[in-house]
Amino acid sequence: MTDCLRSKLLVKEVIEGCTAGLPFQIKYYTRFNQSVKIIDDTLSEVIIAALNKTLCGGTGGGGWDTVDNREGKNSSHVQSKYCAECGKKVVFFAPECPHCQGKQFKANLSQKTCKKVNRRDGRWGINAKSHFKYYDELNEYCLTLVEPLTDDPSCREFRIRYWVVNKDSEHLNDYAQAQLDSDKSNHINFQPLKVDFYLSQPVKKFDGILTVYADRTEFNYTYFDLDNQTPEKIPTKFAGLNTQTVLESKNFNKERGEWVRN
Repeated sequence: MTDCLRSKLLVKEVIEGCTAGLPFQIKYYTRFNQSVKIIDDTLSEVIIAALNKTLCGGTGGGGWDTVDNREGKNSSHVQSKYCAECGKKVVFFAPECPHCQGKQFKANLSQKTCKKVNRRDGRWGINAKSHFKYYDELNEYCLTLVEPLTDDPSCREFRIRYWVVNKDSEHLNDYAQAQLDSDKSNHINFQPLKVDFYLSQPVKKFDGILTVYADRTEFNYTYFDLDNQTPEKIPTKFAGLNTQTVLESKNFNKERGEWVRN
């Protein structure tokens, strides 16, 4: 058995073993209007360690996420919604509002209709100051995204994708520098599947579907290649955009002038 196949089987085993409680979490968390994390931050870091044949940092939050200085970022689009009748926040898996028993929902209260019920606006939190402060030691960013296949409370299938972004990504570094130089916070608004993500040249390592059954979970790959070095293709809706135009369009609380790459 090759090392690649071992890693593939190990990650499948880790995901299935560590999500085995989801059938009961969905049942009881939803009853009490508590969000369910399909893949939580701790598990996402374990997946990184398993894929890269390394260990987690042992801190559960502080320092590097793995002993070889990888930084994991986890995001989910299994998000809460708002009751269209009483306006209170309701968890993804609830078919009706626990406050007023309403059955119509909105992704945002400002919506005029109930056509959209999931914001799908998760973030990967990257701190611009820390990015440069620990740049020499940083190995790479490892990004995990969880998405429901449908925005329906009965959904029990979730897509899980994992990418890596090189710390030398020109767009990410230019974005981090612009954020650091701004009057705003040092937090980079790095959103999955948005233009900054694609311009940062993420490389996909695996893709798959996690199915939650009544008594277990099952994870099956649709793609797995740890040797892949080809960045994701930029979607046609972002065609023509580049680092300069994207960064110039952001509000960094500074007067716009000539854009210069450092």
